[in-house]
Amino acid sequence: MTDSMLPILRQMHDADGDRALARLLLAVPDAILLTHQEVVTAICRRRRFDAGERFVLFRITAMRATRDERGRIADGLADGLARFCDAMAAFAEGAGA
Repeated sequence: MTDSMLPILRQMHDADGDRALARLLLAVPDAILLTHQEVVTAICRRRRFDAGERFVLFRITAMRATRDERGRIADGLADGLARFCDAMAAFAEGAGA
């Protein structure tokens, strides 16, 4: 029997700790995250990685947001996502640990 799970989803499922999962959440392409949101959210929820679950929701919200005439999301949403990405990256790298 072969594993039909996408490799990045398998890596998330098998990730060794929240920091490893955070690195994968930062790296997962938007299209995969949007298509497999329920799977990724379930992985975070099962691990009790609340920040990861909130991060997924924030990214999905940004992907679905209405764009302005230049194709950009609202500044507040864009800034919030950038700050969340920075915080998640710092956590993944072990900053402050």
